[in-house]
Amino acid sequence: MTGRLLGRGVIDDVADVAASCDTVVRACNAAVSVLHGHTGAAVDVLLLGPGQLSVVAFSGAWQAPAAVPSHYGVVGHVLATGRPAAIHDASVAYAGLHAGRPVGSVVCAPLSEPTDQPIGVVNIEFDHVVADPVQWATELAEVGRRLRHRIDELGGLPAESAAELLLRHTLGFAAAGSGAELAALVCRAAVELTGLGSATVLARRITPPGQPRTPLRTSAAHVAAGARDLPARVAELPPDVLSALVDAVCRHGASHTLGDPDSEDVRGFEPLVRAGVRTLLAFPVRATAFDPRLEVAMLVMDELEVRVEPSTVTVLELLTANAAECYERLETVHQLQSLAETDPLTGLRHLGPFTKRLARARVGRTALLVIDVDNFKQINDRLGHAEGDRVLVSLAAAMRACLREGDELFRVGGDEFVAVLDVPDAAEAVRVADRLVAAARETGGAVSAGVALRRPGEPADATLRRADLAMYTAKQDTQYAVCEAE
Repeated sequence: MTGRLLGRGVIDDVADVAASCDTVVRACNAAVSVLHGHTGAAVDVLLLGPGQLSVVAFSGAWQAPAAVPSHYGVVGHVLATGRPAAIHDASVAYAGLHAGRPVGSVVCAPLSEPTDQPIGVVNIEFDHVVADPVQWATELAEVGRRLRHRIDELGGLPAESAAELLLRHTLGFAAAGSGAELAALVCRAAVELTGLGSATVLARRITPPGQPRTPLRTSAAHVAAGARDLPARVAELPPDVLSALVDAVCRHGASHTLGDPDSEDVRGFEPLVRAGVRTLLAFPVRATAFDPRLEVAMLVMDELEVRVEPSTVTVLELLTANAAECYERLETVHQLQSLAETDPLTGLRHLGPFTKRLARARVGRTALLVIDVDNFKQINDRLGHAEGDRVLVSLAAAMRACLREGDELFRVGGDEFVAVLDVPDAAEAVRVADRLVAAARETGGAVSAGVALRRPGEPADATLRRADLAMYTAKQDTQYAVCEAE
């Protein structure tokens, strides 16, 4: 390792070897080879892709992932500012990240002309601290400018392959947090993969014969820049027409590729033609393995006549199949989470979710109602636990039914419930408590309730204790079943 600055000769060598290469990747690897030969340090070139930097050339590094987030560390800073940067001692800046490995200075420069947005970075990681990392960064910036010039001559950033696009979107599906988010990601992926102008997902619940069909809804849509908003036109079609379209897609189970509607068989899809669709790929999305009551159809459309390659159609079918599997896993996780948070007897959420809700209690706006079933032990002793369970289920349903939107009732113990209310004042909380007590009486049961509104400077658990004490006061009062905390 020389520790010498690059100098004009090395910078010219990088430009010369890059000029002799016929692809972007080869040019980047050639530049890395020259820089590594001069410095003995780890050198890499990262090019900007959708949301990440891909490592396209490297001589070895402390850690060498295939890609990193485009906002990560010093490379993210260089991308954002368009200026080179240097870290004098990375063992201090990234303490613990490279434990047990020799770490020194890091210099990083953008692949850009002075007035351009960077398309990537060139990065040198030394295993020792260099004398003048700032000057290193200045010279590396000239390397980045020369390499960027050659990349532009070769046509710019390499196009993302179908396999790379498929992998990127598949990873995105796995990270989706909801069915709606997943559907939106699938639509975007379909448009990017096929090059068509728009995509939409239509979904409905299957209803038994003789019952009215549930409304069909547009779960998601994506429209490419400059394309006509065909999903909006499709969404405006009458419900019976949309249902017939879903039937045509889901019943036959095959994709339909229409290029020129005047020369293709478009039976069953005439409403789409009238809406302006000239090219269509239609797929049933197989989410039925998890939920047989669900029918989902995906439409990928364009207002232009486009012949989509059969191989692209096959990849898109694989993509939608993967999305269906991700949906099934997502629904399984949601069901398991719901089971973990829900009381199986009453269907109310229990102590864990209540604790989280309690932590969000607002001063002067959140009221807690602690509710206890009167004489519950005697019910169990005289009539049995099955009757006790029936009483709890009946009371829980009655009280939950008379809560307002946004309020929630939790079962936090054997016969103890807590309602969390958003109210303007304590008087409104007492009125809600009176309604709950009245609803309980209509079932033939009886409850006592204590009410407390969170005070300024009061911890939420202290508010809960005041409500609990008020509930015991109400139990001892033969006249009133509701007591407001002092």
